Amino acid sequence: MLSIVIPVYAQSGALMHTLTSLSRQTAASVEFEVVLVDDASPVPVADVAKQFGGLRVRVERHGSNRGRAAARNTGVRAARGEHILFLDSDSVAHPDLVRTHLDLLSADGERAVLGRRIEPNWATAQLLSNPSALPLEFSADQDDARLGFAVEDAELLHGSPWIFTHSHNLSVPREVVEAVGGFDENFRFWGWEDTEFGYRLFLHWGRDGRRFVYAPEAVCFHVPHFANIEKNWSQATEGLKYLKSKHPRFDVERLGGWPRGPVLTHPTYTAFLLRPGGASELALKELKEALPADTRRLWAGRLADQLTSPPAATMDCTLEVTEQNKPLMGMDTPWDDDSFDDVVHWDNWRVLNVGDLSACIAEALRLAPVLYLAATRELDCPQPLVQPANLALLLENSHLDFRELPGTASTWITEIRRS
Repeated sequence: MLSIVIPVYAQSGALMHTLTSLSRQTAASVEFEVVLVDDASPVPVADVAKQFGGLRVRVERHGSNRGRAAARNTGVRAARGEHILFLDSDSVAHPDLVRTHLDLLSADGERAVLGRRIEPNWATAQLLSNPSALPLEFSADQDDARLGFAVEDAELLHGSPWIFTHSHNLSVPREVVEAVGGFDENFRFWGWEDTEFGYRLFLHWGRDGRRFVYAPEAVCFHVPHFANIEKNWSQATEGLKYLKSKHPRFDVERLGGWPRGPVLTHPTYTAFLLRPGGASELALKELKEALPADTRRLWAGRLADQLTSPPAATMDCTLEVTEQNKPLMGMDTPWDDDSFDDVVHWDNWRVLNVGDLSACIAEALRLAPVLYLAATRELDCPQPLVQPANLALLLENSHLDFRELPGTASTWITEIRRS
């Protein structure tokens, strides 16, 4: 059985549309239930639910407003089905929505099913009260916004599926929801709680993005309603800071803003940052001799444990998160201004595109007055990497003081200082 968990706060009109659509599903009524979680609406929504006697609807109510993450967790605890479908209270389900989720969830192997959400224009919005009249083909201005950053491309979806994990039309086996601890209730306001939930699903499944399936045939429609976008994004900014502090990893580091860039570059970045092996011992030895000794250093790259003087902190993407190590690329880091005497980036920076490398340099110079971009001369890699001439061209108009150091037979080093 499928349990449909719907958090709701003061949207009785939209909820009427949502429950109407769920009462007209092609799936038999015995195959699913609806769990409404009223997050302390000023006017309780229980009376709305009572109008749908043909549905199996139960209402849980919070005594105080706790946010959507907490409401979803309450719904999961109250649910009786072995699968959970998360919808919002302003989501109108196409008649085949429940049947589609049930069929996909019954296939072999655990999975998360990402349904499709339509932002209807005013013509389509007129049909929301009559779900049987809803179309399955849409103009580009209405279609799922995630199509703009390639959710339909399975390889890109599987590379960074948490970016696509939106909870307004998402189904997951209940035991998996419970295994990852549900939604993080520290997200009290608008934004990012579903992305963070998706990231923990990804980690739970051993970074196997193939467990995430985009199902364009599982369609729901977003009921048009007033939204204070400025307020929402202000709240989302705080949520994003919390998310990044909770998961200081390179694959979360670039979240924020338009996600197309992170999605498209993620496979290349991941393959390089997590590549087997590393640099030669000779290159490391020469690099240690070429750099200043006895500094409070942030080391970004591999093999920091082989340095004569251990760095103050490291960013090694091949290691787990510890107090000492944050597996980041270096574009958005948790340290305060001037936490270090210098920052050394070794090799990993060379795979970054222009925008990301610029952000990496700016962040390093926030953390320390001097940055060393070090590279192994002979690096076997299928991806195109930054070469000395590229870096010189990039820095030409940076207003930073930079120079290429003498280097060694195995390494080349560019020193960059605040101007």
